[in-house]
Amino acid sequence: MAKKSLLTYNAQVDAVQQAYYFPSAVLPYATDVNLGTLYCFLASTLPWEDDDNPPVPTQDQKYIKQVFKNIFAVKRITSGDISPVVERIDWTANTVYDYYRDDVDMTNRDENGFLYKKFYVKNRYDQVFKCLWNNNDGESTDEPYFEPGTYGTNNIYAGTDNYKWKYMYTIDTGLKVKFMDSEWIPIPLGENTPNPETSSAGAGSIDVINILDGGTGYDAANSVLTVTITGDGTNAEATLSSSQIANGTITDITVTNAGKNYTFANVTITGTAANGSSMGAGVIAIAPASPVGGHSFDPVSELGCAHVMFAVEFNGDEDGKIPTDNNYYQVGLITNPTTKEHPTIPANSSVYRTTTDLVVSPGFGTYSDDEYVFQVATPGDPFSKATFTATVLSFNTSTNTVKLINMVGTPVINAPLYGNSSGTTRTLLSVDSPTYSLLSGYMTFIENRSGVQRSADGIEQYKFVLGY
Repeated sequence: MAKKSLLTYNAQVDAVQQAYYFPSAVLPYATDVNLGTLYCFLASTLPWEDDDNPPVPTQDQKYIKQVFKNIFAVKRITSGDISPVVERIDWTANTVYDYYRDDVDMTNRDENGFLYKKFYVKNRYDQVFKCLWNNNDGESTDEPYFEPGTYGTNNIYAGTDNYKWKYMYTIDTGLKVKFMDSEWIPIPLGENTPNPETSSAGAGSIDVINILDGGTGYDAANSVLTVTITGDGTNAEATLSSSQIANGTITDITVTNAGKNYTFANVTITGTAANGSSMGAGVIAIAPASPVGGHSFDPVSELGCAHVMFAVEFNGDEDGKIPTDNNYYQVGLITNPTTKEHPTIPANSSVYRTTTDLVVSPGFGTYSDDEYVFQVATPGDPFSKATFTATVLSFNTSTNTVKLINMVGTPVINAPLYGNSSGTTRTLLSVDSPTYSLLSGYMTFIENRSGVQRSADGIEQYKFVLGY
């Protein structure tokens, strides 16, 4: 049996909401135990062959496990580090914008995830508007803005360019600083979800009537012009005045009552002269019904939000937990990692050290960053016979502490620790293993990037945008 199916944009919106609320959800049977946690990781100290062109990550198990083994720090992401985002479309003069229609997929995207139809804009004041009419594909020359007294009927901003804009929301200043960039703007995830029972618009309102063809022969002075809205809702009304007719052609119609519970609507305009004859013909008008709840009731679904931005900062050594004297080349996200003490519940601390720290005896020679250190069963055996190997993340000459990643085997206390490149030999005195369980959780995102140099007073900021 043949089947055809469609995963709608609302599935993406739902995934965005789940991603946003995920870090703050708690298990129903345990107080203050999170249902899930999300961490950003830093990994890999070895440079690429071409630092300007890092290789594309893969997701075979060998590659993912190697990324896990190269992680040296993870930092928890909270709900305050997450925001739904939509494509940034700045209002620009002399641009033709698309207008909302209820019979067109406004959220259809290209292969890069960007909207085909640019039907909303951000103005210079960080106010976001949805376009409800574009003057029959005319250029927009009047920037919409929110200010008491600037709205017309049904809170529509009607510009001098005959565009009609519906105010959606104003970008919060704090969210702007953290989540807005050249491609994305934050969008509020409010309490409203589409529901005809919780809004004045119900299933949908008729906020505008748009004239596709103004027809001919209409005369407001010598006839009675009647606008009739029919559909499955109630109470929508509109009027037509003489100022909205030019040379017998209708240029606009004013909606005086948006009504409610419309899933569709049709419009007819009749002109009746004093003697009862009809005047005017050929007008084509459309009355798009709003989304359920009405325009601006739930911006995140109305604008088809399908992306989430994660914004994370690593501040210096994070209270001594991570080194500041190294480069790294990978960052990413892990969901639901655990600790060795509590392997069945998600990790919960803000920052974890994931290195194994070895204290060695004082002596001559210094282990080099990124070199292999190793131990052998018989002193003098070569690296090829190593029983334990690891990569040096950093070496503190004051405390004689070697921070290691990418470990293979188990280090032996009171045995020599050799530097494969530096030739350094010290005796291993103690091993401090991390509490974090290194290969636990789901690695959900990997980014290979040009090298980043850490510093004691530096702050590294990362923004990841994931699409659903």
